[in-house]
Order: sequence, then C-alpha cells, then structure tokens
Amino acid sequence: MVDTFYLHLEFKGKKGGWSVNLPFLCSKCGVCCTLDDFLTAGEINATPQSHPEVHTKIKALFETSGEMWKADETKYDQYIVSNPCPFIADKSCSIYEIRPDGCRLFPNTAFGMQTQDCESLNRFKKQRAALKKGKTTTETYLFTGKTLGSSKCDGAVKASKFTEKQYRSCIGKLRRTGITEGELALFRFFNSCI
Repeated sequence: MVDTFYLHLEFKGKKGGWSVNLPFLCSKCGVCCTLDDFLTAGEINATPQSHPEVHTKIKALFETSGEMWKADETKYDQYIVSNPCPFIADKSCSIYEIRPDGCRLFPNTAFGMQTQDCESLNRFKKQRAALKKGKTTTETYLFTGKTLGSSKCDGAVKASKFTEKQYRSCIGKLRRTGITEGELALFRFFNSCI
C-alpha cells in the first residue's frame, strides 16, 4: 500500500514539455511524531463509535494538556514539543489507518517541509533540487489519497510524460543524490502510470 504525498514536476523545453512524479517515501523515523504535531494535525479519521478507545485517549489528552496550558503556558509549550505523539508504539503509528490528515499529508504540511532532522525528507529535498537544477519547472504537490495496487495506478497518480532519455537522466540525477532502493522503486512505480 502506498498512501503518500508526491511532487509532480513539469519541465518546459524547446521541444515541448515533459513531466515526472517524485514521491516521498516515509522511513517511519518518528521525527515528525511529536505531541505538538499531533495536536495540530487535525481530527482522526474515525468516529467515536468505530474507535471508542482512541477517542477516549484523545479526550483525556486534551483535558490534561488544557489543564497544563492553564497552569503554565511555558511548561505546556516545552512539554508538547519534547514529548512524542501518544499513539507511537515501537516507532510505529498505532492509529496509522485513521491518523489525522496533518499526519497523513506529511511532509506537505505547515510543520513538515520545515523539518530539518528527517533523513527521508532531506533526501527528498535533494532529489527535488537535482531534478529541477537549471530547468524551468512547475511544481504541483499532490497526495494519492487512496491505496495504490501493485500493478496499476488507477488514477491515483497524475500521469507523467517523458522520453526514455529524459527518464534515464532523472534516474542518474537521483542516484547521485543517494536515493535508496525503496525510493527508486517507488519513483519507478509512480512514473509507470503513463
């Protein structure tokens, strides 16, 4: 399953335009999984009836943090920035399927692109810069918003348009940035939806 944010890059050229999709592959490092990020990520994508235990935990979290904020705003700020999301268990999101949209759309969020200590995001930024270098481009940040199968994109990914030479050039640039094999496989998948 791939439920991710990606960048659709359109290049302007003398012989016409072309495009590629650059997906973000989360390594699940947990850097973005702070209590502060969770509190600003929006509501979870589930009803209280379908996930009562999660809603109970969130309600208690908001009550506790509200009391903390009333008592001392400085301590509250320090607490939410230095503590992990309460739904992280063994470096994984225990509510991944119903996580808030702010988490789901990372790194294309208010807090996401500014993150400095996420290795996956730093590689993504290098990949973006390498592909754009010296070219006039239009960037569109998108989100699949649904599950992708293993062989078809089913309209979840904007179609890319390129020649074999342009594609090989992109692969070469991405390899020079230190792209991982998993990221390269996802790049190939996202650009097979022609």
